[in-house]
Amino acid sequence: MTKTGPQKIPGASLAHFYGTGQYSGSDMEVNCGVVHTTEGRTLPDYNGGSIAPTVTGVPDIAAKKILWYQHYDVDESARALANKLGGVETNTANAFQIELVGTCDATHTTTWDGKQAGVGYIYWPAAPDWALAEVAWLVRWLNVNHAVPLTCVRDWLAYGTDPRRPGVTPASYGASPARMTFDRWRAFTGWCGHQHVPENDHGDPGAMDFARVIAIAKGQTPEEDDMALSDADVQRIAKAVWDHGISNRFRPGPDGKPRTIPARYYLEWNDSHFDDTVKAIKEIKE
Repeated sequence: MTKTGPQKIPGASLAHFYGTGQYSGSDMEVNCGVVHTTEGRTLPDYNGGSIAPTVTGVPDIAAKKILWYQHYDVDESARALANKLGGVETNTANAFQIELVGTCDATHTTTWDGKQAGVGYIYWPAAPDWALAEVAWLVRWLNVNHAVPLTCVRDWLAYGTDPRRPGVTPASYGASPARMTFDRWRAFTGWCGHQHVPENDHGDPGAMDFARVIAIAKGQTPEEDDMALSDADVQRIAKAVWDHGISNRFRPGPDGKPRTIPARYYLEWNDSHFDDTVKAIKEIKE
């Protein structure tokens, strides 16, 4: 089979590329994507490539960027899925595979080995919008250059035991309701998680908001960007609040008669709260 379209992802590092060595995969034409989480905080070595995905995304949280490491050509089978004898093909079933460094385990929702979520690692079911936007960039690139549909499965089940119910098997693990049948997998296009692939039992990436990734890939601006305020915006809003306070002096009171409260009280109140207003708006902005 001939590979079509660009095979190297713009900006991705090839420092850990395995497609020209012992674990080189089979040619195919990608039409779907599978998302994994590494359940670790650093780039895995993948046993020299024997269990590597197509790409790995390593979050640079300080820079709000994802560093992509490409391990195989886009139209080359990767090795991050289990593939049992008989049944269906998995790695070679036109599947582009992404590993996202971080976790989907609910026991690491806020902290993990002394690290704080969002600072020392990403808990992907509650990933910040910048991280989802970085994934969406790759999803969009694959749509434009390889026609992988901008669609995804509906149900992304939570991974990890509920702390209130220790020992209970994660909802997304094993033979979960989200796991596809052989026939559905054979016909599948778009995006799914490891938890959806047949012949596999892993439950990653948990309840990741991949519908949000798809929405961003389609051109919807992340909410954080929509709400971003400049310092000048903050000052203008605070001034508007101040002016509104002054205008209240001239509004009729409950009895319909003009207010008689001296303007200086409004001026003193507004002046004293202007700085507090600026501080509050900046906190909302951040």
